[in-house]
Parts: sequence; C-alpha cells; structure tokens
Amino acid sequence: MLILTSPVNIRYFSDVELETYERFAALLICGSRRVFVVPKLEEGRVPGPAYVYSDGEDPAEALRRAAQECGGGEVEVDGRTTLRAWEVVRRALGGISTYKIADEYIDGLRAVKRSDEVDRIAKAAQAIREVIAEAYAELSPGVPERKAAADIYLRLVERGLRPGPILVQFGENTALPHQGPTGRRLREGDVVVIDVTAAYEGYYADITRTFAFRGEPPGFREIYTAVSEAQAAAIAAARPGVQAGDVDRAARSALMSRGLERYFIHRTGHGLGLEFHEAPNIAPGERYVLRSGNVFTVEPGVYIQGRFGVRIEDDVALDGDGARVL
Repeated sequence: MLILTSPVNIRYFSDVELETYERFAALLICGSRRVFVVPKLEEGRVPGPAYVYSDGEDPAEALRRAAQECGGGEVEVDGRTTLRAWEVVRRALGGISTYKIADEYIDGLRAVKRSDEVDRIAKAAQAIREVIAEAYAELSPGVPERKAAADIYLRLVERGLRPGPILVQFGENTALPHQGPTGRRLREGDVVVIDVTAAYEGYYADITRTFAFRGEPPGFREIYTAVSEAQAAAIAAARPGVQAGDVDRAARSALMSRGLERYFIHRTGHGLGLEFHEAPNIAPGERYVLRSGNVFTVEPGVYIQGRFGVRIEDDVALDGDGARVL
C-alpha cells in the first residue's frame, strides 16, 4: 500500500489537482486500485472510491477505513509527507513502526516524461519565449523591475498559463541569480535578465534570456558569447546513457577554457514537470544516468558581483540519441 499525501504526487498518480491547504488529503494505491481520503469540500473533485471527513472530524478515521479497504501488506509513504499529515497516518495505522519511504520509486517515475507531458512543457516554453520577447520590446528607461515583472505575470495569465517565479533584473542586480524584482529602474546600457517560470496544464517550463539595453557594459559581449558556448556544449553532451554530471561538466569546461569557471556559481540545470525543480539534477558529480524522456533546463551563467550577470536558459527533452530544445 502506497500512501501519498503531497498534492503534486497525488496529481501525478491521479491527474486530480487538490488544494486542501492545511487539511489532510491522501491517495492510497493498492495494486490497481486507487482510494482517496479528502475533506468534504473536495469530495466533488475526486473519483470514487473516496473516504470523506468533515471539518471538526478526525481525518485519521477516514484514512483508517480507506486502509482497511486496501488490505494488508507493506506500507510505503510519500517522503514529502508533512509532520502534521504524518501524525494522521500514525493515528490511522495504529502507531505504525515499519514502513518504507517511496521517494526513489516516485521520483524515478516522474523524471521520465510521457509524450503528453513533454508536449505540455513545450507549449509552456513556447508561450514563455513569446512573453519574454514582448516584454523586452516594451521596456523603456525608468521602468522598475517590479513593473516589468507584473506585466509578464499578466501576459502569462492571459495565455492560460500558471505563473511561477518571475525574475526581472537590471544592471548590477543581474549578478544575483535569485534576486527578486525590486524598485531598481532601467537605465540605458543596463544588462537585463528575464527569467520566467510558468505551467501549461500543470507542467512547468523555465526560460531565461539576457539582453543589453540600448548599449552594453565593457566585457558583456565576450561573456555572453562564452555563456552561449557553454550552453551549446552542455546540450551537445546531453543524451541518454550519460551521467547528469557529465552535462554539467561540459558547460563548466567551456567556461574554464575562457577563465570564467569561478563566476559560474550554480548547477547547470534541473528537471521540469509538475514542479519547476525536480529530478534529474544536472550538477557536479551527479551519477544519475540520463534516459529518454528526461526533461531539464540547461542554464549556465556567469556573475560578476557589482557589475552584471549573464544567464541563458532553455529546456531540453531527451529522445533518440540526443537532446531536443523545446
């Protein structure tokens, strides 16, 4: 019996999206059967069989009855289970002491995308590219990062996408990879980094573009070229059968050849899917063997503190003997 309590894993195994917030919900998988445990307000969103509890009732009782329907056997638990949810599981199963964490199994499944999952990510990527191009074309001196980010958010929603993190950075802020939008206003000669994450039908893409706005600082063109070459090297190295760390090494080696490796301060990429960060992890030393169906970002960057940063990010899907840019 596999007990899933995290909304993202429940969705993966059932295609049902639940927003229970602090309320307990679970999907029990026992052989070919799937049994839900949900609060009353979510009853209409799940297929049967479902065990329902009302506010004020103990969800452990509903879970206990669902587990009885599943029968005995080994218990495996979603490793993303919160402590609050785990207390419900313990009460329902009589203080369970023997169980397995199922993350390796779950993450392994989610890391290899079906064709329909890849298609959704590709549609999200295409929409993001269009939005970034439109947003950059409308930038003007004096606009704050926050205003540009808000405009991007609206464009994504209008296209039917669910926005994730949106980074718009100007000038010296581009050297801070995770700096959120601020009141910093755009000036001529600024480097501009726009990093957009958004989901189409639940599946996320993640695209970053770097521009020089009406002029460029010294050294920008050379660094941009180096980052572009590093990304191309990583994409060329990405294929089924190689280790994820080999893809990271390809990007890092390209920057090393130009003396820029110390300015590359993060991993080369991360998996995409129902979450915008998931397996596989494209990082130094990662031994995960890539396979057809993996989808991940390739996003090398160079960051010179106090001056500017450059990051170029695209999403790739592995199929056949190579990587296809989405």
